[in-house]
Parts: sequence; C-alpha cells; structure tokens
Amino acid sequence: MYTMESRADNRVDDPAKKAYIEGLKRYRDGDLKEACVFFTNAIAGGITDFDILYYRGMCHLDTGRYPEALTDFEVLVRQFPDNPEYIFRRAFIRYKTGDVPGAISDFNQIPVDYNDFSIRWHYLSVLYYKTGNYDAALEAIEKALTLFPTMPKIWFNAGIIMQAGGLSDRADLAISTAARLEPKLASAKREILE
Repeated sequence: MYTMESRADNRVDDPAKKAYIEGLKRYRDGDLKEACVFFTNAIAGGITDFDILYYRGMCHLDTGRYPEALTDFEVLVRQFPDNPEYIFRRAFIRYKTGDVPGAISDFNQIPVDYNDFSIRWHYLSVLYYKTGNYDAALEAIEKALTLFPTMPKIWFNAGIIMQAGGLSDRADLAISTAARLEPKLASAKREILE
C-alpha cells in the first residue's frame, strides 16, 4: 500500500537526494570543496534540478576551480540564455581565466539597467584597458565610479585609465582620491589593479 510516509521514506533513502541535501548543508556552512563532491554525486545519481548545477558551479567558482565552474555555467547559460546572473558568472570566470574577448562579450550581454551586477563596469574597464581601448575603458570606469564612489580600487584604476587616455589632470585627481580612501594606494605602483 502506498502512503505518504512510505513515499517520504523512499525519497530520504535515495542516495542522490541524500547527496543533494548534504551538499546544500555543506554549501550553507561554507565547506564548498566538500559541497562540490556531494553535488557531483547527486548529479551522477540522476538529480537534474538546475539549482544543483548552479550551486556546484558556485562551489567551483568560490574555490578557484574555474574550468569546472565554466562548464557548469556554460550549461546554465545555454538552458537560460536571458538569465543575467548566469551570464555574469560566466563572464567573471572568463575574466579570471584571461579570456578577454569572451568576458567582454558576456559582460556586455547583461542589460545596462540591470544593477545587480554593476561591478561588471569595473571589470569591463580593466578588460578594455588591457586591449588598449582607452575610450571604452574610460566610459566603463566612469559608470563604475557613479555606482561605487567610495571604492578606492575603482578610483585608482580610473586614474590609470585616464593617464593612458591622455587625461593627466583628471588622472592625478583620481589617484589622490583613491589614496585618501585607502592610504596605501598613495605609494602603489601605477598599474591597473585587477
């Protein structure tokens, strides 16, 4: 006879579901490396919920396992191509792994008015600077400054980008603002900060 109790018992006895639940516990507790193992076991056991792929991707990302994280977020972006968070995560992974064209493309796919991931303007400024596109870098860093006016690193990078773009007066002002916000930046080497 089928009862609610027997149905619940069946779900709890399922090793894949147990792994998923344990992965969520480890994720919640900050044990990301172990959480990844449990999420992988749950996926191998047949759990297909897209949330599990997101959690595993975040575990890989937060532990610096970028190739594995990229694989998970590639799948998520293919399944949900209009999801700004998945696009942002993939862009960030590409940024961290040096895929400059891929990161620029992804960051630019996020709607301009979508502010949940507005730090992308800082990343874009760094990427454009690296490619020598100082006009685009300046445009991106100015957007970052309007959104993060008290972040010293952004002011410092604004100074580096402005200097490269021939705006020496503004560059000096940006660097001095960064140094007021974070005194150790006064003696920092004048190069872009990642």
